[in-house]
Amino acid sequence: MTRILIYLAVLSMLLPGITISQEKLKLSEAINIALENNTTVSSLRKSLQIQELSTSSTRGQLYPDLSLNAGWTRNNTFSDGTVRFENGAPIIIPAQDSWINSFRLGLSTQVTIFDGFKNYSRVDLQKQNEQTIRIDLDKQMYDIAFSVNSAYFDVLKKEKVVGANEENLKDSQLQLERINEFLNVGKRTIADVYRQDVQVAQNELALERSKNELNKSKVDLLRAMNVSVDREIALEDQSIRTELSEAEIKMILERYSNTDQLYNQAVQKRYDYKAGIQQINTSKKIYEIDNKAVYWPSILGFANYSLNSANLGDITKSRSFNFGFSMNYPIFQGFNLSNKAQSSEIAIKQKQDNLRLLEIQIKSEIRKAYYDLETQFKQIEILQRNIKSAEQDKLLSEENYRVGFGILLDVQTASVKLNLLKIDLINAYYDFLLAERQIQYYTGGLLY
Repeated sequence: MTRILIYLAVLSMLLPGITISQEKLKLSEAINIALENNTTVSSLRKSLQIQELSTSSTRGQLYPDLSLNAGWTRNNTFSDGTVRFENGAPIIIPAQDSWINSFRLGLSTQVTIFDGFKNYSRVDLQKQNEQTIRIDLDKQMYDIAFSVNSAYFDVLKKEKVVGANEENLKDSQLQLERINEFLNVGKRTIADVYRQDVQVAQNELALERSKNELNKSKVDLLRAMNVSVDREIALEDQSIRTELSEAEIKMILERYSNTDQLYNQAVQKRYDYKAGIQQINTSKKIYEIDNKAVYWPSILGFANYSLNSANLGDITKSRSFNFGFSMNYPIFQGFNLSNKAQSSEIAIKQKQDNLRLLEIQIKSEIRKAYYDLETQFKQIEILQRNIKSAEQDKLLSEENYRVGFGILLDVQTASVKLNLLKIDLINAYYDFLLAERQIQYYTGGLLY
């Protein structure tokens, strides 16, 4: 029975690798796929293209426009004729039926000569809007990269947990074989066989549960990549070191110990902080435009050149040309302009307040992320010591059981404790690596 169970377990592990081809996936590849498939990124890219066209259109308004107009009109005048009396004398007006053509060809142009430089400020405003979309696009891509990082590391962690449970299952199965051998020579009772068989079954259940968690974590990764969750993937990335020495872990902790330096780095690199500054700059540009509308007039220059004739061949014989200037200065418009300028000024102060709140948030996020990193480091240290002790407890309990001084329950308890500690160490180790990525994310230094 035991041999059959072992055979079925090995067969179940081998068959998936034989029947299903799994796609090897690196972290960088997963991020690139997520960026390409994300609809928000695609929408922002299209919005950027539209804004670039809008900037070009606004820049074109700095130059004179030129319009060509042409027309042809044919007029008919008809009269039956009549008699008109003037001073009692009849005057006969004959019948009339005439057609007259009118051909027209002209050019017109107009340009803003001066409006307090609002036209140039509008171009700058469009450039500011363009930069805002670029920052939003970079921020969205940055957030997606971190989301994929989190999902990717979660899969790596779950794979290690599955490996630990597989090792624990094999150990319990070997223990069951040894107990059967003891039973055959009369050194153990059948009760120990049943107890160990129950332990093997529990370990099999723990393995299946960990495999289930692994499969769900892969689904989460595929969902973060915006691809079909039916794809079979296997993670393989040589750039991610899954084994670090204690000295290397301490070095990582020391690297992020200066939170003030990390904050200075964050305000230089974080896209949300850049977006806050960009919002202030945009509001200032809007205020500049609104303020100029209050104090400066608008001066337009125009010119028109036209040709007119009843015959198309004689159109160049009659022409007219005019040019001039027009000025518009708003004296009073129900406080609309001044109120608009004041609203823009208030908007600047609101954006500045939001930026100060963001600075506090950044400091808080960095400090808490470092505390998490420090806690995971301490947890790794403690778990490593506990595992050394648990390994000795397991060896001692197995030896005592072998020579008849101990009971099977002691062996099982020591084995369960050791496996749980190994899983806790795996979780702590990968949580430490992810906490490092979290700090990199908060400081704007996450590479992808």
